[in-house]
Amino acid sequence: MTSTNYQINWDSINIGGEDTSTSTTYLLRDTIGEIATGVSTSTNYEISAGYRAGEAVSSYITFEIGTQEYGAETTWTAFSSSGLTVTVTTSSIYTVGDFIAVVENVGFGQLVAIGKVTDVTGSVVTVDAWGGEPSSLSATPSGGDDYTYRLGGSAASLGMQSIVTENTSITVTNVVSNATNGYTVGVEGQDALHTTTTTMHDVEDGAVTAGSEEYGIEAVGTRAVNPGTDMAIPVLSTQAVQQYSSTASNERVAVIYKLAVSPSTPTGNYTQTLIYRLTGNF
Repeated sequence: MTSTNYQINWDSINIGGEDTSTSTTYLLRDTIGEIATGVSTSTNYEISAGYRAGEAVSSYITFEIGTQEYGAETTWTAFSSSGLTVTVTTSSIYTVGDFIAVVENVGFGQLVAIGKVTDVTGSVVTVDAWGGEPSSLSATPSGGDDYTYRLGGSAASLGMQSIVTENTSITVTNVVSNATNGYTVGVEGQDALHTTTTTMHDVEDGAVTAGSEEYGIEAVGTRAVNPGTDMAIPVLSTQAVQQYSSTASNERVAVIYKLAVSPSTPTGNYTQTLIYRLTGNF
């Protein structure tokens, strides 16, 4: 039904209901008294009958991000990919809702699992799901450089460098969305990693190597872009790190920053400002 200024796409005569009812936690759209509602199909046609059938589901997309906190570091003694647990030396640094990273063999080839804490009982931390590469981690630590970190910070620290050091830091990205055509998470440098007088070289060969002046990131996880490859962070343009072509329910990627220096790298305090962007394809 139309007029000069209005159009009614769906009309219905009912005895009650409310277009939108809300509370702190829930939203309800209800209609009372309709007859013969639902979906009917034939070989060539489909009818979605009823007032609510013509109503599009509200679009939503949410994004969480957190960076490794070195002040919230502890060792771990047992890891279960299927059991969604990790046993840590100090569990008091974790509370329900925190993101956690489990790292085996810290360095440029480290293995990483990431999750959101759902329970802390004694020394055992339980998560909702493991992202990253949990199936690759050992059930018990393989060396003396196996740690867990809380991922709740906003600044990555790569520490003091030497030509034999493999310093890393982790940022977790978490996406929830009903965008039917998927989403993309990208990272952009507002500037290069630099001091007041010099700029660090970006990785160019796909791998940051100790002893060479190189800086880059690796994305790890099911939805990671170019997993296994160290990528440069472009300045004032975006490098995709997480991507999918359909909806997302707490899909996570670990972005690992990697920095190496050479004997000729100028000393100084190097800094960089990064922006993460999530784009939904509705």
